[in-house]
Amino acid sequence: MLIQTGCALLILYHIKLTFGVLVENTGVRQEAFSAPLGQVAFAAVVSQVCYWARVLRTPLPITCRHVFLGHLISFAGRLSFIFGTALFSFFFMRHVPAMQLLAFDIGFLGRVSLLISILFVLFCYSLELERLGAALQSPP
Repeated sequence: MLIQTGCALLILYHIKLTFGVLVENTGVRQEAFSAPLGQVAFAAVVSQVCYWARVLRTPLPITCRHVFLGHLISFAGRLSFIFGTALFSFFFMRHVPAMQLLAFDIGFLGRVSLLISILFVLFCYSLELERLGAALQSPP
């Protein structure tokens, strides 16, 4: 869970930076930098490995009940997914003209694939936090 949290924080940090650049330069084509894309792709892969290993092999070891903490963790899970979907929405609104012209090239398809992968990683992380939050809220 700690590794997943670190990966999610790295992804959300880069989403914040990307969102800021896109908002400040709306209408200007931005070139992707390979270093942040590599970091994000690496974090996505590591996060997915940890997520599926936990889901398929390790049950949540919750023995105590803490309703308030459970609510906070569930809230954090939903909030992390909201940031990812905000970037996803902004990306597609910005690229609607390219999609209408059917100007799909390998770079565009790669960016869309990476964006959908990141969104899936954040979805899995939010599910993990919601499971942890639900486990903390249920009777021991």
